[in-house]
Parts: sequence; C-alpha cells; structure tokens
Amino acid sequence: MFKRMLNSVWRHNPITRIVYAKAEKEIKLIALSLVLVLVCALPLMLNNLFQLVEPTPKFLVYLFAGGALLAHVGFLVGLSAMICKNYFR
Repeated sequence: MFKRMLNSVWRHNPITRIVYAKAEKEIKLIALSLVLVLVCALPLMLNNLFQLVEPTPKFLVYLFAGGALLAHVGFLVGLSAMICKNYFR
C-alpha cells in the first residue's frame, strides 16, 4: 500500500509530468525553468507574507537571486534552441 501511494505521488509530481511529457525538449526546458523560479521564490514569498523572520535573511534573497538567474538562463537557452530548430533547420 505504501509503495502504491509513493507511485501515485511520483506520477502526479509536476516535475515528473514535465520530464515525461510528449513535448519538445525546448518546451520542457522552459517549463522546468519556470518551476525553478517558483521553487526559489516560494521561501522568500512565504517569509514576506507571514513575517516569519524580521528582517529578511540574506540566504533567502540569495536563493531567490541565484534561482532566478539560473531559470532565466534556462529560459533563454530553451527559447534560443526552439528558434534555431524551427527557423534555421
């Protein structure tokens, strides 16, 4: 029963759905980049929403900045690859 529950969680995981979707790899890269931004921004948003720690820890700001930077790079790489694939091949 526990194995079935874990299997269900694995199948309904958003990351798993993106990776195993029947889409182009460029679209998957863009979608994973958007998920990365959400995951990196979530702790900072929750801290600001509920005022958990005052002042805001630098770690949360750096986590958001690094995640946003990586996600934007992934988005640009995915978009550039999609443009090259569709218009120059």
